[in-house]
Amino acid sequence: MNLLLERLIRTSGVICLVLLFILMTIQVVLRYAFGYTHFFTEELGRYLLVWSTLIGMALESREGGHIRVSFLVERLPKPLYVIWHFLLDLIILFLFLLLVYTGIESTIFNHGQQSAGIQLPLSIPFAAIPVFFFCAAMFMLERLWKYRSNKE
Repeated sequence: MNLLLERLIRTSGVICLVLLFILMTIQVVLRYAFGYTHFFTEELGRYLLVWSTLIGMALESREGGHIRVSFLVERLPKPLYVIWHFLLDLIILFLFLLLVYTGIESTIFNHGQQSAGIQLPLSIPFAAIPVFFFCAAMFMLERLWKYRSNKE
């Protein structure tokens, strides 16, 4: 299940980055070659950048690839080291679920508003918060499950 979710997220991340590259290239060409910039390129590019950042965050939470200060933790005995990382991942899972909840509230709250340029309901860009933090929470649950299976 999580492998399918990871592939889906990776594919959407690649699509976001390719579209972002195309939009920014068009914007630069239009601005410097013709002295004109279409109104939607910058706004849509901003939304794609936020979505791709949150996609990257979700994917890195699966691998535990976030920055950690670990020079003291690495000196702990193996059982304490595992317990420490388990507790950190448990706290992070709680924060992810909190962000899912507040992200849903924020998405609902912003549904009635529209973006300035392309008149897109703001709930669409805000939906990235609950969607990708939920995916990150699923990946974190998978990491926590691996702790359990490593003990047996």
